[in-house]
Amino acid sequence: MSVSVPKVTIAFGQYAVPQGDVIQCRVHLGCTNEVSSFDLLLQNWDKKYSPGGSVPLDVGMDGYICIGRGANVPQIITCRIETVKYQSSPVENYVRVGGRCWGERLFRRVFAGTFTNQKGEDIVRYLLDSYVGLSHARGGTELVEATDTTYAKLEYKDTPVFEILKYVADSADKQGVIGYDFRVAPDGKFEFFPRLSKTSPVSLSELIEEYEYRRDITAVRNKVTIYGAADKSVPLDKDAWTESLTPSDGGWSSGGGTLSLDNVDRVRGSASIRNYAEGLYFVCSQFMLNSGKEVNAELYPLLSFWIKIGGGVSGTCYVHLEDVNECVRYCSFNIGKEKWSNYQVKVGSANADLWALYYGASFDWTRIKKMRFYADFEGVNSGTLWIDGLFFGGRRYSSTQEDSASQQAYGLRELTDTDEELYSDNECLLRAKALLAHYKDPAEYLTLRSTVIDYGNTPLLPGDKIHVTLPNENVDADFRILSAEYYVDAKTQTLEIVLELGREKPLLADYLYALRSKTDHLSRYKAARLV
Repeated sequence: MSVSVPKVTIAFGQYAVPQGDVIQCRVHLGCTNEVSSFDLLLQNWDKKYSPGGSVPLDVGMDGYICIGRGANVPQIITCRIETVKYQSSPVENYVRVGGRCWGERLFRRVFAGTFTNQKGEDIVRYLLDSYVGLSHARGGTELVEATDTTYAKLEYKDTPVFEILKYVADSADKQGVIGYDFRVAPDGKFEFFPRLSKTSPVSLSELIEEYEYRRDITAVRNKVTIYGAADKSVPLDKDAWTESLTPSDGGWSSGGGTLSLDNVDRVRGSASIRNYAEGLYFVCSQFMLNSGKEVNAELYPLLSFWIKIGGGVSGTCYVHLEDVNECVRYCSFNIGKEKWSNYQVKVGSANADLWALYYGASFDWTRIKKMRFYADFEGVNSGTLWIDGLFFGGRRYSSTQEDSASQQAYGLRELTDTDEELYSDNECLLRAKALLAHYKDPAEYLTLRSTVIDYGNTPLLPGDKIHVTLPNENVDADFRILSAEYYVDAKTQTLEIVLELGREKPLLADYLYALRSKTDHLSRYKAARLV
């Protein structure tokens, strides 16, 4: 196939570099995971490009490189010189000039601060305007595209701007698909856009001279277990047991005093459990779980409740736990009067030393059936005990999802992750399903080489989607350009283009994006949740 010889146009600062001086020109374009770079080998006759020469190239100079064929020589990169190296012999003098695109500015600054309830695009624009100094508009069009993600709280300390941008790109979504790309375009403008939303107009049909196609199961995962926040509780809403004297899981009774439901003095929900005792040494309220509803404290290692005392109560209180074998353990604590206090204590065999043995021998932490709450009086007296928000908690939400076909083909390959932003088993399930669909099949990669591609005025850019057909491998699909390299060799008068392509299933948005409002879930550091 006949194509026009390559042409280059290069300038740095106020100086132009004639094409006749160019021995080799290599431009590597990257996005999201890397910035673009360049490497030039120039003839340096009569110290032309040396300090004091007629075109003194030096580190820190900004410039651009255009590469094309015939009348079409589009700009490929806006760049800055970062290295200059001189190579000489008695008969030859060269200078090698290298550097990166203006994306190198992303690595200059670090950010310390907090983003609260900020949309993804607003975070990106703020960093670009305040820390990077890259334009993100072209002809009046905003190049940082909107996301569907709001971040509740992202807190950073001396973090490179590039790392923050990459986090937002990897976690933000648009219309149900997770993932953005960003790049510094050939004209030096910063672009931030949903992954696979841009399509290259270039056709590779019959222009691929050499390629390497590979499938890789290194990253395959076909059993995914996701753990969420350690906030799962019994009861699930952390208050059902104190909303009624006869909740669905069990019932309240008095071990001293008169029980009632208090709809006025409460902390959570619509009611608390009130017990008034008169002419006694103590007041006692007890809650017994129905058969089959016993609590496994090995799975739920935290007991939490709100308590309030009034009247002649001394301030010393006790909580007793009784298992199905009527073995009892207890602990005591002191609280102030006439105010609600939240009491939390660890339970389970790992925390048995916090609980004194009251009755029986071997306590079964896996089957707790009854809880008693005592408050001592100051001698024979009268007083009131309130209990609210009673629950066992501290278990992580979780879900495990598997793909048997993938396991049969590639063996069992597991992925386990803990995400503190997941606050239900269903959220864990959706997250696990999304990751399983993304990772259960092999990844596909292509390296394409060609010296006959003519892209006109629309160079191939990383982040673009391009269609590839390889009849011998039965490949006929869209791929994402991971990187594009342009190499001009003056000696052979060739322009070789090397494309690194990747194909993967979209990471479909999971629970985080279902409501179009993620202010309570997608955050680096979460605000404390009430128990």
